[in-house]
Amino acid sequence: MKILLVEDQKDLREILEKRLKKEYSVDSCEDGEEALDFLSVYSYDIVLLDIMLPKLDGFGVCEQLRRQSQVPILMLTALDGEEEQLRGFG
Repeated sequence: MKILLVEDQKDLREILEKRLKKEYSVDSCEDGEEALDFLSVYSYDIVLLDIMLPKLDGFGVCEQLRRQSQVPILMLTALDGEEEQLRGFG
């Protein structure tokens, strides 16, 4: 299984990447534009996507990704408002 991890917080990204690499192939990046660059070149089985990202937020990445792929996306976020949840499902 190949995973793209998109997380801007370096410490969290490194912890998640280290744990995931024990079992999976993992690429990681720190902003939305870099995520789209990876996604245009490589294929993934799942994308772990933070919502609050620099340059292009996770919602923007998700919207653009959905235009070309149905890869599963697991959103990582501290946002817990109903509006954000509905936007994520959309």
